[in-house]
Order: sequence, then structure tokens, then C-alpha cells
Amino acid sequence: MAIHLKIMVALRCLGHHSASNRDVYLLTLDALDTPFTLPDIQGHQFTCFCALNAEALPADKLGKFCSHLLQLGCAYLCTWGPDCERVHDIMDEEIVGNNPPQSYLGCVMTTWHAKDSLSDALSFFLDWTQPDESYAPNGCNVALIISRAGNDWNTTIEKKVAAEIV
Repeated sequence: MAIHLKIMVALRCLGHHSASNRDVYLLTLDALDTPFTLPDIQGHQFTCFCALNAEALPADKLGKFCSHLLQLGCAYLCTWGPDCERVHDIMDEEIVGNNPPQSYLGCVMTTWHAKDSLSDALSFFLDWTQPDESYAPNGCNVALIISRAGNDWNTTIEKKVAAEIV
């Protein structure tokens, strides 16, 4: 008999970033395939910053992760960390789909920040991400930061966000 455990991952609100007028949330995942929903921001499109070491992650797993973000409402994705260019490219492939132009989702913005420090990439994310108006006509009042557990990035993320929230 197989036992299935349902893992719930909680969002943590870090505060409100007044310059972008967005509530900033942190989601820490043990693994990229950890199932998660975003009930606190259900129905809202969001900007997303993904701090991730993708070097050992298979493309299909990254594709499922990116597809899930799109289904949840991601309108702008910033990637940072080792092999973040590949995460960015896979997200672009998910946006375009298998049968363009019919499968094209719309102008979801994506950037990668391989040469930036985590702090600089977060500054860009918090201060400069503006989703395409045709894709997110009401803008985004939520900023989601996703980080993998087991690294010291969350400390840097929390300090940087705390310094930006006034």
C-alpha cells in the first residue's frame, strides 16, 4: 500500500514594497518539484524572482516548474543563481509553447542575472520589473521570491527586502 504525503508549503509575507506598490512574499522550497499553491495571492498576477542552482536539474523538471508558475499567474520572471540562463530559456519555451502562434501565452517578461550579485539582482527585481501591459493590464501588486532551502540565500533575501521596505 502506497502512502502519499501532501506537503504544504507556506508563503511568508515579508512586507510591502512601496516603490513598486507590491506585497513581497518569500516561498522556500525543499525541492523544485515540491507541490505548492499560492492561496494568499490567488487570482493575482505576480512578478517572480527565482534564486536557484539549476546546474543539476533536468530540463523537464524545470519546464514543469516554469509551467506551474505560469498557471499560477506569473507575469514577469527574474532568474538568478548557477545556470539561471537555462531556467530563463526554459521559461521562454513554456511561454511560446509547442505550437506557436496558437500556443503562445502572451508577453510574459523574463530576465536572467547570472553576472549580478544576489543583492543587485533583487534590487532590479524589486525596483524595475514591470509586466507587459497587454499581458497584465491591471499590473502586479504581488512580488514572489522563490528560493531553494539549504543555502544561505534566504538570509540575504530577507535582509535586502527589509532594507527596501519602508
